[in-house]
Amino acid sequence: MNSRQPHPTAGADRSGLLLLRGGLSDVSAWVRRGIVPAAVVPMEGWTAVLPEERSFAEPPYTNGGLLLAGRHVPRKLGPGLGFWIVEGRAVITVQTRGRRGIRWVVWEPERGVVTPPDLPVAGPVTLQRVAGAGRRNELVEILHEVYVQPDRLLAAVVAVLELPGAKLLVDASGVADLPGATSVLPAPREVGYFNDAVRDAVTLRQELEA
Repeated sequence: MNSRQPHPTAGADRSGLLLLRGGLSDVSAWVRRGIVPAAVVPMEGWTAVLPEERSFAEPPYTNGGLLLAGRHVPRKLGPGLGFWIVEGRAVITVQTRGRRGIRWVVWEPERGVVTPPDLPVAGPVTLQRVAGAGRRNELVEILHEVYVQPDRLLAAVVAVLELPGAKLLVDASGVADLPGATSVLPAPREVGYFNDAVRDAVTLRQELEA
């Protein structure tokens, strides 16, 4: 995998998979405008983004997977389907071209799918429609499982939706060897903007509390 400069988190565990319909160059440019380093890989009609665990931002905004899961996908890159492991939960995000905002599927071990407060949810029909394929009955059965590891559950969802990248959710160690894989780093300017905005927000809150 090509990289223009040494990667400070090379070899870190990856924490998710984002599949976008945009082309490799457009998706890479979008990653550079963020704060999360990632591998960008063309895959069977999709472009996959595999974030590193740690972002380039200052604490507490260091969880790359979580930050990328909540990042808006531009219309020209969508639709997008994200598969994430967040604090032991399996999380699926859905973004469509025709509807703004992110919809969520949150699954917890021994509980199954839960409804998080204040988050719009997505159902199996939406997942299948955005994926463009899949076996709905099997998808429902998978999401009803409660005794399975989150990464295995996500891999099964990706497979039943006939999407690429299922194996990478269990073991992403071979991503560097995939055809066309590229390591994309955030632009330093974008990271600086983000950190400045966070510091300004903290300062303002402290002043208001005082």
